[in-house]
Amino acid sequence: MTARKSSHHIPERFLRQLWKHQQFQTTGISTMDGRAVEILSPGTFNRDGGPDFINARIRIGGTLYRGNVELHQRLEEWTQHFHHRDPKYNSVILHVVLRGHAATRVPFTESNRTLPVLVLEEYLTSSYRSSWKAMILHERAERLEAIRCVDANERVDASTIKQWIEKLALERIEVKIRRKEERLRELVERQRLVVKESLARYEEIPFGLNPDEFPSPIPAHSSRDYSPLELWEQLIYEGAMEALGYSKNQKPFLRTARALPLSFLRSLIGGTVSRPRDVLQLEAALFGVAGLLPLIKDLHDRESKERVRMLRGRWKQMRKLYHREILNEGEWQFFRLHPENFPSRRLAGAARLIAGFLRENYFTSIIQIMKRKNLSGPEIHRSLEELFIIPSDEFWKRHFRFGERASSAVGTLIGKNRADNIIVNTIIPVCLLYARIFRNKMVRETALDLYRSFPPESENSVTRTMERQLIKGKFRIDSAMLHQGTIQLNRSYCSEGRCQECSIGRILFS
Repeated sequence: MTARKSSHHIPERFLRQLWKHQQFQTTGISTMDGRAVEILSPGTFNRDGGPDFINARIRIGGTLYRGNVELHQRLEEWTQHFHHRDPKYNSVILHVVLRGHAATRVPFTESNRTLPVLVLEEYLTSSYRSSWKAMILHERAERLEAIRCVDANERVDASTIKQWIEKLALERIEVKIRRKEERLRELVERQRLVVKESLARYEEIPFGLNPDEFPSPIPAHSSRDYSPLELWEQLIYEGAMEALGYSKNQKPFLRTARALPLSFLRSLIGGTVSRPRDVLQLEAALFGVAGLLPLIKDLHDRESKERVRMLRGRWKQMRKLYHREILNEGEWQFFRLHPENFPSRRLAGAARLIAGFLRENYFTSIIQIMKRKNLSGPEIHRSLEELFIIPSDEFWKRHFRFGERASSAVGTLIGKNRADNIIVNTIIPVCLLYARIFRNKMVRETALDLYRSFPPESENSVTRTMERQLIKGKFRIDSAMLHQGTIQLNRSYCSEGRCQECSIGRILFS
């Protein structure tokens, strides 16, 4: 074993690689308090807020634990980073540090559980220099991972690539339609309060069909069962809420929507939204169920204290009527989010969006827009956007969350980009589902035309990879359809090694 001076520092990203690839002695190791450690799985690197690695499996002192692992340079960083006050870290089973000594206070969680500590420094089996070199190579390989055809696809023409991506875009939206139908049928079952056999599933479907040609599953209900407006309102409400969560908070947003169905929210305000205080009632319900109403004593600015005091009072009253799930603050991610996208702001926007659902029958408005023959594609786009863009009120213009003020005014709680995401991922699939169930050709054609002409969402790591390694300037991803198809190609074919099922792969590797 190689001893090093305690002043030496390893960058944190390399410390993560050290743990991920187990580049240290892994037998005969023990915690600071002498318990034997056996690492069965180091876990999966967590790119969001919370512990560094999740779902690890480690035997400590003869007991097998499954949970999360947190890494630090020094033992005292646990408390310096306030992990002992953060419920996200209650699931940590092992605190791994590069160096530490027995005199340092043993870390504990917010739930007051003492944590075992593994000090890596004494178990490093090679020099720091060679360890760094290996870690750099691992990190570079992961960052530059290429699709299999990257060096051969130059000879595939643009039209072949584009046509394949367009087909995959239809495949991707079909998956979304099916998920919406599964949920709609669950809502029908719940409304009828009848326990039935498990929901019918689709049979195998020939690839390449247009969405309107896909067969329906074995029928369990008639179109009449799907006619109640409240079913469709709940469906787009859940989809909109899920979209407000981006990738980091989709699950808690969807759980909140299902825990607070529109029918319950309507009962809280007596039917429809007619007064400004009704919106605050909705806001109190959302923040209360989300577990994001802080203690007043923890806030320092006067406006936040007043707002939370008012919301807590309302939540206390409605809590007597509410008997469903309540989420925990630790389930929400704020880490690596732009403050304007904090879940607190999105929940405030959701309260005002729900007010629109209850006041204006959004689904009826959406179908009417889809049926208007005199509207062009851009006009349909703008009409739908107007339903989902939500301006900030006076409090949320100046706050990112309770107790955190914005340096300048923030104009919207739900802006144009998020409204467009809701349209692409919820409204278009739901309209196609509606058209399929009620055999409405006009709604189907309008929704498909909108999908083809809708501007693309912001680029992400997947689309950047595919533009660089496959498209290579042959055409632009200039529509939501091409954007979605590119994601489908990467995730369902390239990443899964399904080259022989890919139109491009068959040309190159047959």
